[in-house]
Amino acid sequence: MELFEWYMIRATGTVAYLLLYLSVIIGLYTQIQKKRKQKIVNTLIFHESLSDWALYLTLGHAGVLLIDQYMSFQWFEVLIPFQTNYEPIPMALGIIGLYFLMMTIITSKARKKIGYQKWRKLHALNPILYVFVTLHGLLMGTDFQGTVLAIVNIGPLIFFGLLLLKDRRKVPVVH
Repeated sequence: MELFEWYMIRATGTVAYLLLYLSVIIGLYTQIQKKRKQKIVNTLIFHESLSDWALYLTLGHAGVLLIDQYMSFQWFEVLIPFQTNYEPIPMALGIIGLYFLMMTIITSKARKKIGYQKWRKLHALNPILYVFVTLHGLLMGTDFQGTVLAIVNIGPLIFFGLLLLKDRRKVPVVH
């Protein structure tokens, strides 16, 4: 049974990360489409759905850690940062990442109640979430090499940056 749990821990963590990655890419794409005055409703729904599923799988990832017989984590080691002796910093990054993801989704769903400006400020914290989760995966697992993750993460940022610069050049400067 331990091998099944190990695979489930890895699979749920990896797929949650990939969904979060896609959500970030779609979110950046949505911002470009918004600047171009394009319709973004469908891409926003997709962006939010990917984030929701990333959260579900992250919760599954934490849940399987709790039932894993090999490591036998206690609930507080999985839910409270720096409470485990096993890889305390990478574990804390993952736990804090979980809380950032939960905050992002809850505040996004309550966007109208909390106000758009407050939501934007909270949503602007998402790069912290993404960096923490990426470091958690790099430091805890061996599924992805640092070089691969760097290329996969830096490539789209350069691409979207170039798109934004291209759009900025099209805007006439009024003096």
